[in-house]
Amino acid sequence: MNKKILIIFAATIIALIFLGLVAFGPLAATRQGARVNPVSEKPAPAPAQTINNQAVAFKAFHNKDMKENYYGINLPADWTAGAGQPGSYVLNYTNGTGKIYLQDVADNTTLELFILSQDEPQIKKTAGSYQRLGYQKLSVSNNQAYQLTYQSLVNGQTYQTVRTYISGPDHAGVISLSAAQNEFSKLQPLFDKVINSFNWENGK
Repeated sequence: MNKKILIIFAATIIALIFLGLVAFGPLAATRQGARVNPVSEKPAPAPAQTINNQAVAFKAFHNKDMKENYYGINLPADWTAGAGQPGSYVLNYTNGTGKIYLQDVADNTTLELFILSQDEPQIKKTAGSYQRLGYQKLSVSNNQAYQLTYQSLVNGQTYQTVRTYISGPDHAGVISLSAAQNEFSKLQPLFDKVINSFNWENGK
């Protein structure tokens, strides 16, 4: 009986020590490490881009939320970009919505395998009337990337989405841009500018 009490007592002490480390000690920094940095929400002016013979104003975002995963991206000045989870943005623009986020990919798989075996099946489950329109390998700012294009039904309306996965030193960067199907082709040149402006800024 005494042995059981000692074991329970020892386990309780270990648990309390661990909780103390998480709450106040060295592990507290790890627990609190992923948070929205105010710098990430303050865009800077970016050079205008010519799209369909028209100058489009852009703003540059520099996300500094997660160490080893700092990145920059240029967004049209008339888009609204709100901070979501650390390392992410929620986007709103005429005729569509989007998001930019960091994706942790397990060490025992590859980015492409993650997309095809985990992410796309999950999209199929959650997106109504999912239909893949295209899938390709490409390069974004000299980083290996993959792009999945699909259409789905949202509140009875067909939307088209282009989701680009960009390999990184730690997490992958994901840019998902959606628009009503009848507007997608008009917005695609703008989407391409946004996607190709993405770059990792580790050490900056």
